[in-house]
Amino acid sequence: MSELLYLKDDGVNAVSDRFQTRFAQVKANFFSRDPDLWPVFREPGFAALNAFRARALAPAERLSAWPDGPARLAHLREGAPVPATMQMPGEPMEELLFAAALSKDWENPSSVENVITMSADPAIYGAQMGILANPNLVYSEYAGVAEELERKVVRQIAMLAGYDPQRATGIFTQGGTFCNLYGYLLGIRKSLPDAKHKGLGHYQDYRIINSQGGHYSNITNLSLLGVDIENKTIRIQVGENNDIDLDDLERTLTACFALKHVVPTIMLTMGTTDTFGVDRVKPVFDLRNRLCEQFEVPVKPHIHVDAAIGWSMIFFLGYDFAANPLSINPATLAGIERNVARFAELKYADSFTVDFQKWGYVPYTSSLVMIRERDDLKAMENDPENFSYFERDIQGQTHLQSTIECSRGASGLFGAYAALNYLGVEGYRIVLAHCLQNANYFRYRLSQLGNVKLVAQENQGPSVGFKLYNPEWVSDPDAEFAFELARSPDPAYKARLARNTQWHRQQFTSRGKVGLYTNWVEAVARSEYDARGKYSYIAGEKAVFMNPACSREQIDAFIAHIRG
Repeated sequence: MSELLYLKDDGVNAVSDRFQTRFAQVKANFFSRDPDLWPVFREPGFAALNAFRARALAPAERLSAWPDGPARLAHLREGAPVPATMQMPGEPMEELLFAAALSKDWENPSSVENVITMSADPAIYGAQMGILANPNLVYSEYAGVAEELERKVVRQIAMLAGYDPQRATGIFTQGGTFCNLYGYLLGIRKSLPDAKHKGLGHYQDYRIINSQGGHYSNITNLSLLGVDIENKTIRIQVGENNDIDLDDLERTLTACFALKHVVPTIMLTMGTTDTFGVDRVKPVFDLRNRLCEQFEVPVKPHIHVDAAIGWSMIFFLGYDFAANPLSINPATLAGIERNVARFAELKYADSFTVDFQKWGYVPYTSSLVMIRERDDLKAMENDPENFSYFERDIQGQTHLQSTIECSRGASGLFGAYAALNYLGVEGYRIVLAHCLQNANYFRYRLSQLGNVKLVAQENQGPSVGFKLYNPEWVSDPDAEFAFELARSPDPAYKARLARNTQWHRQQFTSRGKVGLYTNWVEAVARSEYDARGKYSYIAGEKAVFMNPACSREQIDAFIAHIRG
């Protein structure tokens, strides 16, 4: 079945009655803020917040809709001391509620700006339980049984991804950036062990490898670690769908090993932010092993996968695509099957990032770095004398000496556990398929406009990147986009590219928030590489369909407004 089946006709994008019934049940049970199902929402402050958000007001309408909203905002901005006297329980804390109500409303059905979405009801309940219990996961004496809960979630994700749950381990941490930091550190500590005490400057012949399509934390983390980014980091080229160029990787890795450079870490991405590019892992795993044997490399590069966005696709591993028990529509079923073939390779990664706070519907922050071999953490262990105020007999029972943090809160863990075990695989499959059906329907409707180019259109994740062209200038968006991709120093090329970008940007800014709240992206695509490997960014627009509240009503309104 073609990956571009979603462009065929409206029929392949239709939502079956059976699927719609199943999704409505999931939404009612887990995304409704219903106090009868989840009594925590009956608390007066929570009830007021949810009632306000249920109005689904446009961003420009929200401040004035709140009683004395502009005055409250002005008051909040004033410099004020901590009150001298106590405020008794039960008295309203109006500024607190106001700040919560006027925070970004990810529950609005139109909110599709980025890889962020509303949290599931059970995840909110679980996170609050973790806050109330207040364990510190860094040390067993401070965590108690919460430590066992962390181990259970780690085993559950290990089994979903194809890791051996008896050999794997994992650490809940603060965001995907920290997870990727662990990925780099695992490689550095295994390959360059003296760096722990002498720093990376002690070594001259190392190279860190990552992809040009990766998240910006792939670079900012290296700066944090003190890596010489200009001279010690190699960024691998990407293909037209923003996945890593395996040929360029092979050339690079071969050259590194031939020159006796140590390669501590290879950073891959499964689900890029703007276009959901998904790197292959098994070919990288095989390439690494083959070249390490050929060049007699004693410590293999650590393969870390930033799957912060895409990890949720592992819920579809094992799905019966032939029987299709959820009645997912044909267009989306083909896309999921393509993605599953790639995410089945996640088990070959030495470690990977899981952001429950993204497509897992858990409140901030809830992130987990999964590690295939728990023995890898031994390379991360710091000297025991640094932990003199912890009981020596207990230190080895936890990740205490191997963690970056000295405190690890548990609200993310409790939220993740509640989401995983209330929704289960079935619930996640249903809500993810709803989002992906929306994304494909949006692609299909955009393709009907005649002046739109879909970017990385084989990638059928939740992220939809696109470019709008002035129909008076451009009759063939595919040809115009191909022209933009062909990077050129010619002033006429630059002027034409700038003209197209300015026109689309003006359409985006003048449109306002109608139907869908999309986002402007300065690098929705990259040009082709020139002879020196240089490239240019191409700006455009994106929508990310992770929001379970979003429906075709919002998509149709957006398309109708563009069509005018």
